[in-house]
Amino acid sequence: MVDANLPPFFTDSETARLVAANAPQIASLKQAPQTRATHQLLAEAEAYGPVHRAYHALSWPRNIPASAIVSAQTPFPTPIDAQLWRQAQQEFVAAAPDRRLVTAERSSHNVPVDHPDVVISAVQDMVNQVR
Repeated sequence: MVDANLPPFFTDSETARLVAANAPQIASLKQAPQTRATHQLLAEAEAYGPVHRAYHALSWPRNIPASAIVSAQTPFPTPIDAQLWRQAQQEFVAAAPDRRLVTAERSSHNVPVDHPDVVISAVQDMVNQVR
């Protein structure tokens, strides 16, 4: 998982916060000329809350090893969202014995571009773990 959206992040309260934070952009899109792109974005926005609440209920199988590679800089600009993102990554890793948390220091959300070595190393470690 490379800086992945993980189910523990999308609690009802966090999903509601994200929906509310995007509400002004959605309102602007509704006023913009309707193109395929705006129509698609509006459809995604309408489904965002229900989809992410359902995603929160899912879990990764405990018997499948996983590595969560996280960026030092989260994809969220607000401190509370960034903290909840980090907490969700830690919760995911703590939920099963064969999971690892790897932090890509000095990385943006685009870890594979910023630090491909971290991703390669984590994949190699995973392969070695399951052999």
